[in-house]
Amino acid sequence: MTATATIPSLRRARLEARLVAFVVDSVVLLSFIFVLLAVAGLQLLIASDFGKGEAPDSSFYAVLAVVMAVIPLWLAFNVALCRWRGQTVGKYVADVRVVREDGRPLDAKTSLVRFLLLHPLLFHPFLALLWVLTGAILTSLTVSAAVLVVTFALAFLSAAAPLLAIGSILLDGRRRALHDRVAGTTVVPAGGQEPS
Repeated sequence: MTATATIPSLRRARLEARLVAFVVDSVVLLSFIFVLLAVAGLQLLIASDFGKGEAPDSSFYAVLAVVMAVIPLWLAFNVALCRWRGQTVGKYVADVRVVREDGRPLDAKTSLVRFLLLHPLLFHPFLALLWVLTGAILTSLTVSAAVLVVTFALAFLSAAAPLLAIGSILLDGRRRALHDRVAGTTVVPAGGQEPS
């Protein structure tokens, strides 16, 4: 049986399940951000002897590094989960998973490509400020207007990506978001396929 013959037998996840997954993943992302910010703040507090002195400049750079690390760490966390289980935390709660269009599990490359293609978990409104902060730091280091433009474009995309994903799911007959179409993936109920 060819891969194209198995495509129609895949059930597609309902929009409601995908929205639940997005909301749960958003809560996890917010928790992820708060934990890293708490670590950064604790490091600064310890460096300033719990407010008794002034923290050295190196402590501020360490805080910036922790804040800037949120995006790549969040990406790595979700790519690893999708590669390992085919699910983010939200998809696990919503009882859906990501597979290739032919029903096979994701490999690391497909999972990474899927997230880099305007996936609303990487281009999330919660991350827009971090994209701007990262760009502002890089712009101050490089004195490049191009870096600033790219940064604000990433921040704009962070606000728009969830709407683009919902719109593309609604317009696609197989309920795929833009990142699913390009990466060749689809979201299905965790049970997988319709009985034949």
